[in-house]
Amino acid sequence: MLSALLKKEGHILSDVSCDTWEELVDILAGPMVAEGSVEPEFIDSAKEAVIQFGPYVVLIEDIAFFHGRPDAGVNNLAMTLAFLKEPVYIKEKRIKTAFLFAAVDNDSHIDLLKELSEVLNDDECVELLISGNDINGILNKMNGGL
Repeated sequence: MLSALLKKEGHILSDVSCDTWEELVDILAGPMVAEGSVEPEFIDSAKEAVIQFGPYVVLIEDIAFFHGRPDAGVNNLAMTLAFLKEPVYIKEKRIKTAFLFAAVDNDSHIDLLKELSEVLNDDECVELLISGNDINGILNKMNGGL
């Protein structure tokens, strides 16, 4: 499911420049809002989660997985991925690569988290995600090449 969501045009963003994690969330949400998968209030929901709970979205060093609530303007299951030129930080947690996902309900939210945990347990895939140099390799890994 991860690779299918990311294969949509404009859902993988390379060489992203931003100064803050908040700006990163705005950039990640852009394609989702443009295609109607989420409403603008979803962006606020994703930011509020970080403000309320801290840098928990940085699941492993350098990789963040932003998300908002399903009831916060999610129309369709969607995901974006960004590779940053320079890292941004949430407190002391560095981010070089970031996902944003929008789930329509709690079940799809859990399903995406399960898939992501498989990806993050694969050292080669993590290295590919952090380097951001091989988009096809990343998609292949996420599409069952783990």
